[in-house]
Amino acid sequence: MERLRAGVIGVGAIAQIMHLPYLRELDDRFQIAALCDVDPVVLAEVGRQYGVDRLFASADELLNEPLDVVLILSSGDHGPVTIAALERGLHVLVEKPLAYTLRETDDVIATAERAGKTLMVGMMKQYDPGYQRGVELVQRLHDLRYVEATTLEPEGTLYHAHHPIVRSGEPHSHQEERYGAEMFNSIQKDILASQPRDLLREATGSDDPAVLTSYFLLLVSSIHDVNALRGAIGQPECVLSANLWAGGTSFTTTLAYPNDVRAVYTWTMLPYVKNYGETFGFYASDGRVLIRFPSPYLRNAPTLVDVERMHGEELQVTRFTTSYEEAFKRELLEFDDCVRNGRTPRTDAPGFRQDLEVLTEIARKFPKKPQ
Repeated sequence: MERLRAGVIGVGAIAQIMHLPYLRELDDRFQIAALCDVDPVVLAEVGRQYGVDRLFASADELLNEPLDVVLILSSGDHGPVTIAALERGLHVLVEKPLAYTLRETDDVIATAERAGKTLMVGMMKQYDPGYQRGVELVQRLHDLRYVEATTLEPEGTLYHAHHPIVRSGEPHSHQEERYGAEMFNSIQKDILASQPRDLLREATGSDDPAVLTSYFLLLVSSIHDVNALRGAIGQPECVLSANLWAGGTSFTTTLAYPNDVRAVYTWTMLPYVKNYGETFGFYASDGRVLIRFPSPYLRNAPTLVDVERMHGEELQVTRFTTSYEEAFKRELLEFDDCVRNGRTPRTDAPGFRQDLEVLTEIARKFPKKPQ
C-alpha cells in the first residue's frame, strides 16, 4: 500500500499528544512529509523528533509541497486554510471548529464539492468505541424522556504535564489562582484579545463580551457535546432557552428533540480541579444509560457506560468498558479509508454545519445585555 504524504499545519499540544504519535504509529499508511507552525523553536524540535526536514512558517508554503493530504491542527478559524488546501487538490482532516460562522462553513462546503476531495472534521468522539457502544444502548431504550449533559472543564494544561510537549522558552510556572470575577473576567479578556470579534459578532448578532466569550467556548468545546447528542438522539428541533453567567465562562441551555424529549446541557469552567467531567445521562421509562468521557488529553483512557434496568424486582446496574482503543487513532484510520476508497466520513462538513446551527441558535438565545 502506497503511503499518503501528509502535511501537518500546527504542531502544538494536541498535535504532539495525539495526532503526530498516531501518524507515526500508522506509518504503513501515512508519511509525515512536511510540518508548519508559527513558532520556529517548536517547529524545529518537533521536526527533529519526527525526522521531518520540510518545515514551514506559513500554511501557504506547506501547501505548495507535493502532498496527498493535510491535517489542519492549528488554533483559530480554519475556514480560509481549509479552502486553500482543497483548492490545491488535497484531502483535508481539519480540527474543529471548521469555521466560526455558517456563511464561512457554506463557502468551505461549496469548495469541497467543487474539488471532489475528502473533507473530514476532527470530531473524534464519534470514533470512540465506548461512545459508540453507549449510543447502541441508548437507542434500545423505550420512551426516552429526558437527557442531561454536563461538562466540567478544568484548565487543559493540568492534563499536559505528563506529556513531553515541546514549547518555546522556559516551562510554564504555576500561576497564582484567581477566583470569582477576577478569574472569569481574566479568561474573557484573554479570549476576546485573541479571537476575531467580527466573526463572533456575525455569528451571535451581539457585541456583548459575555455572549462572544460563550460562543467561542461553544465553538471550541461544546461542539463535541452537541455532536455527541446528535449522534445519539438526532438533531434537536429547536433551542428552548439559554442562559450564561460568570462572564460567559458558564452557560446552560434546554434543547427540544423529536418525540417530546428534552435535553438540558450545561458547560462550566472550573479551572483548578484536575478532574475533567463530561457526562451524558439518557433517562427513559424502562432504563437509564450514562456515558462518561475521559479527558481528551489522556491516551487510551476508556469511555465508561453504565446501564440501569430492572431485572424482575431488582434494579440491575451494568458497567461497560468497551475498549482501550484511542479515538484519535481510529479517526486517522477512518480518514485513510475515506481518502483511499472515496467514502464520506462519519464526521463531514455538512454534519459540522448541523452542529454549528445549534451553537448559533444557543448564542442568539442568550439574554441581551441592557443598552
